[in-house]
Amino acid sequence: MPKQLPDHFPRTISQYVPSMEMAADVINGRWSGSLGAPAAADADGILNDKSATGSAQTYTSSDFETTFDGGSSSLTSTVGMLDATFGRCLTMVGTAGSNHVVTVTGRDYLGQIMSEAITLSGTSTIYGEKAFKYVDTIAAASGASGDTFDVGWDDRLGLPYAARRILEWYEDDVAIAVGEGQIPVVAIDCVSADTVFGVNNNAGFVTRMDTVVNIATQSGATALTVEVGGTAVAGLSVTIAASAAIGSLDTGSATDDHGATSKIGSNAAIEVVSDGGTATTGTADALISVTQGVFFIDADGTTATTTTGDPRGTVQPHTACNGSVEFEVVAQINDAQMHGVAQA
Repeated sequence: MPKQLPDHFPRTISQYVPSMEMAADVINGRWSGSLGAPAAADADGILNDKSATGSAQTYTSSDFETTFDGGSSSLTSTVGMLDATFGRCLTMVGTAGSNHVVTVTGRDYLGQIMSEAITLSGTSTIYGEKAFKYVDTIAAASGASGDTFDVGWDDRLGLPYAARRILEWYEDDVAIAVGEGQIPVVAIDCVSADTVFGVNNNAGFVTRMDTVVNIATQSGATALTVEVGGTAVAGLSVTIAASAAIGSLDTGSATDDHGATSKIGSNAAIEVVSDGGTATTGTADALISVTQGVFFIDADGTTATTTTGDPRGTVQPHTACNGSVEFEVVAQINDAQMHGVAQA
């Protein structure tokens, strides 16, 4: 008798199962399947230039863009439905001075009602961490007057079950390397402004830098930053302290900006830039970590709120979504709570 795999997820019925331990499509703690071929990211695909003022504003499906309203030009035939199989993360951006808390309420692919609160910060793109399948309402709290904001979607995709690890990744049936790679960058000068290069083997996302001093520093500190294509990886810097001894270790981690600055191609150069600081002696070596193929955030098992992560985890492919490339995955699943914690 063939297995009956789930493929019907009504919008208005929650199919969430607490403490779920079995599913026909999870075998030995592994799920394999397709995440679909989602359309390209669109920063204003849901709302475009909507008002955010000193009083609260609420937007519903009648305010959605035509590519999201279920009409003839929409990506899908259903109002407010995102086209990734298990949902995808949202993005927001405001105008200068915008500081409003914007709360999105919708549903996940199981039909659970879910909400996420995202705080605008001027013209910076702010990334959501929860995978929405449907968006119902978007409420902008009171804040600075005279602002507008956009809401769209990103390349980060939802998963059907609470994932612990990505084991395999395929794009149009072609296997893509996953795991962690490391790039050594040696003999970085702490005395004068210096740029030292390394070479990345497999495409991925820069996540971390570990440094070790191999000639002791004297008199002053030195800041080391990581750049890809001349652009600094957000958040990724290390300060080598004044009078750091040989063997001194430091670590820095990149900000998760959904690949805006951290994405790096295969056989691509990566740079460690020294500002020279005020040190009179010293050099350091660095080891840069790259998550290959995809950027994976595992399931958030804490009690869900409007600011916690996705209860099943999310994954962002290095290859941008374009409506054509189909993404397939093999993931290790938490088979004690397969649907994750309940949404909030």
